[in-house]
Amino acid sequence: MILVRLQTFLAEKGAKDPVLSAFIALAKDSVVYLAGAVMIGLGNFILIPLYTRYLAPTEFGVYALVDVAILVVVTVTQLGLGVSYLKWFADLEEARRGTILGSMLISGMFAALLGGVLYSLAVASSLGERWLQTTDRGFAWTLLPIIVLENAQGLLLTDLRARRKTVAFSASAVIRLLTMVGASLWFIVVQRQGVTGVFVGRLVGDSLTVLALIIFSLRSTRLGFAWSVISPMIRYGLPLIWSALMGMMLDASGRYFLSHFSTMEQVGFYSAAIKIANVFQLLISQPFGVAWGGLMFQIVKWPNARLVYSKILVYVFVLSSAAALILVLFTPTLFAVFATDAYAPAMAVFPIVLLVRTVNIMEYPTAIGIYLEGRTKWFALIYSIGLGVNLFVNRMLTPAYGMFGAAWSWLVAWVVITGLIVWIGQQCYPLYYDWKLFLVPVVSWGLILLGHNALFTLAKAYWPVQIASALGVVLGTVMLLVYDFRLTRRQILLERVSQ
Repeated sequence: MILVRLQTFLAEKGAKDPVLSAFIALAKDSVVYLAGAVMIGLGNFILIPLYTRYLAPTEFGVYALVDVAILVVVTVTQLGLGVSYLKWFADLEEARRGTILGSMLISGMFAALLGGVLYSLAVASSLGERWLQTTDRGFAWTLLPIIVLENAQGLLLTDLRARRKTVAFSASAVIRLLTMVGASLWFIVVQRQGVTGVFVGRLVGDSLTVLALIIFSLRSTRLGFAWSVISPMIRYGLPLIWSALMGMMLDASGRYFLSHFSTMEQVGFYSAAIKIANVFQLLISQPFGVAWGGLMFQIVKWPNARLVYSKILVYVFVLSSAAALILVLFTPTLFAVFATDAYAPAMAVFPIVLLVRTVNIMEYPTAIGIYLEGRTKWFALIYSIGLGVNLFVNRMLTPAYGMFGAAWSWLVAWVVITGLIVWIGQQCYPLYYDWKLFLVPVVSWGLILLGHNALFTLAKAYWPVQIASALGVVLGTVMLLVYDFRLTRRQILLERVSQ
């Protein structure tokens, strides 16, 4: 009864306030998608302790290199259709949605088959032996079906996002969690198959997840294929393929530089820090990104749309910065849960990796002008520049500073990319930037990076001190956002009165 009254109250308030309405819709979807993202991410996080206990750092390094390459191949073979589908879905009448879904799936599957065959053959060949520095590559046969299934999985999840079927999205995530964890435990712990067991368990989880997604997405949809529909979608998405590839290479480049200029053990440490930092992706980036994809092309039709986009941008930056800071405070706890003492050196680079994730999430709201104007070709140039900066800084720093050089190179590249997106986005669809709100997280993180030794002393303190510090961050963030939200509402009311 209380929840019904609260929902009614918020609906009435949202009808009168476009900014509040946007945040209610975004928060509602984000909370449900959070449940789905938690289920998807839990599979990875539950498995991290398993991997770190049954794989040596060198084996974990092999897994990390193959894993990031799978992500690259899957992203590229999706042809940028994820974003294209969201835009076309919002613009076309309902009767034609089966055609765009069928066209997207057929095109994506064809590309995934081609990319999966090439990648599997490369890993199984002598090239794979030189790249991975191991003769144990019995997992190569799993890579083709994993790539095909994860390609289909991503595209079908995009359809659920477009239809805002949050329950089905979360249900498919639960299925993946249960099947992937169960299969991994069997093949890694019981069968002792090592790295091969990691990928076989993943294959089992992907297979049953795609089966469930087919039931959720296709049971009431009549599929079709039309080149006249898919052709403009691919043209719209093609620049996104390149930008997605560049983004994945940004993620992977540090590990490849470490494997060349350092040791596989360093790759293992750095990869462990990245994997554990994915708790940020799980709790913040993925729920927001999924919910944002379903709303970003709809908000433009609302009153005060420009102000809504602007406030979402700054609030996301403040909230994500605060969330990353809280995770830094609990660094020893996270590593105690998800790794062993053998991975302790990775804790030193953990804050930098979290800061990368914080900057990375800003790509969503800052790029809205580029998406709305259909100028996605800019992404190819932006990400190419970012990759160039990353490779240059990696070459300068990684040979001397190891995983720290790789992490700083990654951060510098993402700052450059985000800055370019902001600049070009402002030319397409100007937003209102409240620089005072941006300044608070920037100054806070600057102090953290300058005084990281003191921060780790605090993080290793008695747990009540950690909790009190985290509550202080939460309280300060809430007070800042509530104060700004009230000012924004007052501004809107004054504009209405003046009209």
